Amino acid sequence: MAVRGGTAVGGGAAGAGGGAATPGITWDDGLECWVVSDPVLARVVLKHRAFSSRTSERSAELYMTERSREEYRELTEFLRLWFVHTDGAEHAALRKPVQRLFSASFTRSLAGVVERLVEDCLDELAADPRHDAVPALAEGLSGRVMAHLVGVEAEPAVLHGWSQALSAFIAAMYRRDHAEAATRAMAEMTEALRGSPALAAFPRDTPADRARTTATWAMLLFGGLETTASLLGSCLLAVLTDRARWDLVAGDVPGEVEALVESVLEQRPPLRNVGRVVAEDLLFHGERLRRGDLVLVSLAAGGLFEEAAAASTGPADRHLAFGFGAHYCVGAPLVRLEAATLLRGFTRRFPDAAVAEGGVEWGANLAYVGLDHLRLAL
Repeated sequence: MAVRGGTAVGGGAAGAGGGAATPGITWDDGLECWVVSDPVLARVVLKHRAFSSRTSERSAELYMTERSREEYRELTEFLRLWFVHTDGAEHAALRKPVQRLFSASFTRSLAGVVERLVEDCLDELAADPRHDAVPALAEGLSGRVMAHLVGVEAEPAVLHGWSQALSAFIAAMYRRDHAEAATRAMAEMTEALRGSPALAAFPRDTPADRARTTATWAMLLFGGLETTASLLGSCLLAVLTDRARWDLVAGDVPGEVEALVESVLEQRPPLRNVGRVVAEDLLFHGERLRRGDLVLVSLAAGGLFEEAAAASTGPADRHLAFGFGAHYCVGAPLVRLEAATLLRGFTRRFPDAAVAEGGVEWGANLAYVGLDHLRLAL
């Protein structure tokens, strides 16, 4: 890898690239990208202009054939329009109205709605003979909350079906079956959003405006489903497998529920990593990176495919579960509200709940840390 007029970021002596094992950043031959596992370097990558968020477009170039890109152009364009795949002034402009919508004060106003939806989900869990907390609680609550916010009439299972199809395609764009399923999900999402009152306040004057607005709301719907359900499931498992934590949550000891949520975010973040594209040739922490290289940034304290060694009850900025910098997750306050409300309601409603024998089944998607099933004895 040659550096052609490259800048230097992160210091350190120039490395060989293409396989050198500089601490914190390495080239992975299997993934064909750079992997940043050090949390300090991760913050640099997530904030520096030399690393672009336009990963969807670049991934399509690298992992889809020219024929597939043409055949699924509508799908790749749909993803390209998500503002999480933009940078700089464009990102700030598109994010601003959404940021206002997900403000802390607005989130607080939803507390009563979330409490009611939690009770509905707990009723569903009690009525389900399998007592599976993933569809009833984790997917049920995240789906109901997003359906309420976005104003779509679809069951949580349908919403999560769309989300899972899109996430599978994003993780493996080279697979035709994933592309076909994601295309169907995109079409159904778009149709469901047509009558949503949430879109009314966003630009819809031109075809380009309508496409951007629909993509933005589809992105919000997607973002509030899979990762939120993953967190909710992990929080429930954490409290079910640690009686001391259970007692603190059930007793609603001030600050303990929120501390538990933060420890799960740090120890088992719902999203393992995020991608960036090298925007210009540069030296980064001694490694030679060139324009167009993909970079996977670990959001887990223990590395890309490892859990953190121990939980932490420190401040939220100790972890990267919600990202860092300009792309920090707009829905973070809402996710925290959902998790804390569910934990309080669950421990109060089912004081003798326990994990059933063989009841824990983790999902196979390497991009997400989430449960497929969490069967309980109530």
